[in-house]
Amino acid sequence: MIDASVQAIPGLLAWFVVIALCLTVPTVLIARARRKPITVRVLLAVCSAGILAVTLLPADGGPVGDGAVCDLSSPFPQLTSSSALLNVALFVPASFFAALVFQRPLTTLAVTAVGSGLIELVQAEGAMGRSCSATDIAANTTGSLLGVAAGTVWCRRAGRATGKTGRDALWGAALAVTGSAALIATFHSSVTPYIPLTERPGFAAAQRAVEGADTWITEAAVYVFGKGTHVEQTIVAKHDGLVTAKTDRGEIAGWWPEKKLREAAFTDNRAEAGSLNQNQAEEVSTRFVRRWFPAEVLGAERTVRVSGSGDSAVYMFAYRRYREGLMMPMRLNVTVTSSGRIMNFTARAMKDPELPESTVPKDEAARLARAHTGHTVQAAVLLAQKVKGQGWRPVWMMGVENGDVFIDAATGLRISQEDLVH
Repeated sequence: MIDASVQAIPGLLAWFVVIALCLTVPTVLIARARRKPITVRVLLAVCSAGILAVTLLPADGGPVGDGAVCDLSSPFPQLTSSSALLNVALFVPASFFAALVFQRPLTTLAVTAVGSGLIELVQAEGAMGRSCSATDIAANTTGSLLGVAAGTVWCRRAGRATGKTGRDALWGAALAVTGSAALIATFHSSVTPYIPLTERPGFAAAQRAVEGADTWITEAAVYVFGKGTHVEQTIVAKHDGLVTAKTDRGEIAGWWPEKKLREAAFTDNRAEAGSLNQNQAEEVSTRFVRRWFPAEVLGAERTVRVSGSGDSAVYMFAYRRYREGLMMPMRLNVTVTSSGRIMNFTARAMKDPELPESTVPKDEAARLARAHTGHTVQAAVLLAQKVKGQGWRPVWMMGVENGDVFIDAATGLRISQEDLVH
């Protein structure tokens, strides 16, 4: 924790100096007024400032969960970790000097142990970028125990009294019991126990649900980008099943477990020279769509648009399915270079929806669009469109001079752009 805090806490050293001065100055004044040794008290103040700076200043890291969350799992498996050992070391000096100053070891131990729990509670409750854990409490308390023990041995070897043992034991026990009870009650009422991801309900089921997604998207990436493609990272969005693979040649995405590709594109989108003509490029596109979109292209019409010419031509194939002149929502666009490479594709693989009967003809829709805009319709397309609050509808998309106008082909009502769900 100390090492992480040094890197994560902005201005740690400056804040430490400020806190140390705030504690040291009154400590010196009080010690002088009471004619007590100053050095050991100053050292206690400085060590205490170090604890406050390292544990309670806001950090750049994030909490372990939303709200007041604390990892209350057993601390013992992690008590020998480097982070825990650093926590132990953080609390040893302050506890050592506290034992020398107050000469009440059991009371000092109780105060430092309860204080450690209070620090973790503040970390859990405060939006400080800190994480609270039972391991930290155990490590801090262990450091306090070692420091107090060392201070007690020092006092006895130096022939200094360590206070009345009975009173010290009574005060120590009272503080330990009341402080621990208060902390436990507060943790129980206001802090949510942090549950590791692997132990959360449904984790195993979620893992099983995405098993095979990496293999499937990797196979698709190699098919699209070619042999030798190296997949650098795969990401599965568990809330919607979108699987994305980033490769050394491009990026590809699809839906799991439906095994439906959505899109892919080479990073290098320059068309290299090749000898394929349009018919040969169509064969490349046909093999691709039959492999990955066999159901979607059934009954679909294919159109082609050619960009460039000769050995640098690029062929852009669009697959659309129509039902009684109405364009279905399925979309598939494939771009093939004259070298036979699939440069990119985009797909919306979905079944044809059930739609109300279209009763508004093209001429009537054009008249309505002209009445709404005052402009003559230049192009018209009848398509299935998802409309907010109404599901799938037959919609006329009428192209006019200043944009598109959408007319419900079943009712003749105009549909606003904001109500369209893409």
